[in-house]
Amino acid sequence: MQNTKTGLRKLGAVIYLEQGISPLSVEDFLLDFYRRWPQTKCEKVEEADGCTYLKIGTCDVVVQLRRVSVPDSVTNSILDTTLHWPGAKEDLARHEAHIAVAASIQTGDTVFLASVLTRTVVSLLTVTNSLYICWLNGPALSLKDDFVDIASELLELGQPPFLLWVGIGWKPEGGLIYTKGMAQFGVHEIFLAKQARLSDEIVTYLHDLVREVLASERTLAVGETLEGPDCFFKIDKLQGLDSNKSALFLVPTQPN
Repeated sequence: MQNTKTGLRKLGAVIYLEQGISPLSVEDFLLDFYRRWPQTKCEKVEEADGCTYLKIGTCDVVVQLRRVSVPDSVTNSILDTTLHWPGAKEDLARHEAHIAVAASIQTGDTVFLASVLTRTVVSLLTVTNSLYICWLNGPALSLKDDFVDIASELLELGQPPFLLWVGIGWKPEGGLIYTKGMAQFGVHEIFLAKQARLSDEIVTYLHDLVREVLASERTLAVGETLEGPDCFFKIDKLQGLDSNKSALFLVPTQPN
């Protein structure tokens, strides 16, 4: 599998805001950011055309408050990867405005860039009347409090919050449980095949694989056999129409 250093150099997120929004206070954001992440340099570069331009560490970040709903194309794209949230579509319909955030980097690895964007999002969530956050490069959807709590705890421990960045989907008609968002880090998506049902155990297993692969603790190779929660998986490569969107297809098999 490819190394995460070959992943994307630009990442984005949208924050869903509830009704009755107020102007975004850049000063409040900066105060919260300095308090939470005192070791990370953050400064406002300029405000222009309704956007706030920031320099955070070695990353360039752009924040824009938009007084319209998130486009349906974005909202609809995340509904397949919200296994834990059956009422997501109805809940998302509550919002009337959003904040768009984009972060880019010239050199450096994508995990570092994602961590900077996550710090930015945490402070924006804290100082606004936000509801939910969509990590666009998954896409992966989170409740405001869940995102803030998970990101704060793990980043303070020096551990990237990978599962806030990668969505998990389920196709019951094909018996597939799959990741959506690994490609942003330059690695293959992972599909677990021939799954009769969606269980907490198998989702946890896939979550663990995601963390191990993105933390470079494990390399998955075609032909390898992995032990699963109640079976063994053999790894095959599933090639998509786009060569950059190939995936690893884990098929239940008998152990050698």
